[in-house]
Amino acid sequence: MTVDTLSTIRNYLCSTSAVTTLVPITDIRVGYQTELVNFPSLAIYQIGGTDVGYMGYNRSTSGNRLRLETSNINVDIISRTSMYHTYQIADAIVPVMISGGCRKMQDVDLYDTEMEVYRKVLTFRNQRHQTD
Repeated sequence: MTVDTLSTIRNYLCSTSAVTTLVPITDIRVGYQTELVNFPSLAIYQIGGTDVGYMGYNRSTSGNRLRLETSNINVDIISRTSMYHTYQIADAIVPVMISGGCRKMQDVDLYDTEMEVYRKVLTFRNQRHQTD
């Protein structure tokens, strides 16, 4: 369900004017592209996850099997302007992600010397119940 989760998160971010006024919709991407051309840019990707079946999962009939899906997701903010610019974008993203059911786990500030860009990586956890 990774594709569904990541697409949903991208849709949350793209439908919020607080985010799209800072980052154009075309630069909010799922995964990394071969080349980042425009800045600022967002890359959304999963860094880990688990699926846990509830008691009776193996004996239930199809359509009644309940499991908990947990996804750890990074939102990588990339900007050439300044580190402060990444903070502004992060401040717009966090409330959207929380209202979408995610929990912020951590963030880290980086400077990428190879690309000469400022980066802020936000890590969120998304949990949802799924029925198989």
